[in-house]
Order: sequence, then C-alpha cells, then structure tokens
Amino acid sequence: MMTSVALPLVLLALAAWAIPWLLSKLLPEGVFWLVLIGLLSAVALAVISAVGFYVLYGEAGDEVLSAAPWHFVKLSAQAALVWGPVMVLSLANIPRGWKEAVW
Repeated sequence: MMTSVALPLVLLALAAWAIPWLLSKLLPEGVFWLVLIGLLSAVALAVISAVGFYVLYGEAGDEVLSAAPWHFVKLSAQAALVWGPVMVLSLANIPRGWKEAVW
C-alpha cells in the first residue's frame, strides 16, 4: 500500500527537479529565461501529474474524465504541494551555473 503512494510521489519530485534543469540546458541564460523555465516547468509538471492521476484511476479514469474532466486538473493542482517546492529549489539552483548572465 505504501509503495503505491510513495513511488508516484518520488517520481513526481524527481521530475520537478529534472525538468527545470533540462530546460536550463536548452534555453539561454538570463532572468527572463529563468522565469520562462519556471512557467514551462510548471505547465509540464501539471500535465504530468494530471496524466498520472488518470493512469492511477485505471478503468474508472474514463468515467471520471467523461463526467468531470476538471477533476484531474484539481488533483494536479493539489499535487503542486509535492512538486512545487522541489521545482522552486531546482530553479533557484540554476543561476549558479551561469557563465555569461549576471543574476
């Protein structure tokens, strides 16, 4: 029972660390780009968590999606309590590796 909850949370936290870091390797340095990385990461993590809840719902996911599609968006917003702080810490660490831009 515990691993059925812990594994998705750990994977979501890892994604919240990895997505901003990967985007920082693709996009230029600078404050504007850091804010954009944060926005793109938040959208990606919201989609990932909503899809994760849909998958975890299993066969009932189709019924919930057809009856109340915003239910998964609500669950995704609640999951931001898990991935939000990790993503913010990852974003805060990005300027340490800047070579050209100044924070």
